Amino acid sequence: MVDIMMISSDFVQDLRISRLCKDILASNERIFFVSSLNKNGRAVESKFRNDRIITKMSKPEIEMFYMQRALQTSLCKEFDDLIGPLNFITIHRETVLELIFPYSKGLMLAVCDLDVIPYYLAKKILFILHDFDWTLKNTHMYNA
Repeated sequence: MVDIMMISSDFVQDLRISRLCKDILASNERIFFVSSLNKNGRAVESKFRNDRIITKMSKPEIEMFYMQRALQTSLCKEFDDLIGPLNFITIHRETVLELIFPYSKGLMLAVCDLDVIPYYLAKKILFILHDFDWTLKNTHMYNA
């Protein structure tokens, strides 16, 4: 019976992360895609509006892309005690803007059009992530 409970708990958590990705994608029409990554940089869930960036990459390149974001976030978080917690990382490229957010289940990567106002969009996504984390804590699924 415990195994059934664990599977259903994991399934519910997967559904919540899927919904979280959908909510972030829906928060701005200029977001191309959103990926939830675990702490090792493996994609847990992704939602796409436009996958032109990812389709240009091979599977190993995608894995390296995600792992690099996880490593970068981990290294930035090393200074949390000294200069305050990391809220988000912005990477501005010639063609896209990347926003990376640590959250309770790993990190969230949003890749969007350059026409967005980065700080405004980041604040909007941070609000969605904080709401997600608060909901997990209050449904006793936070450490599941």
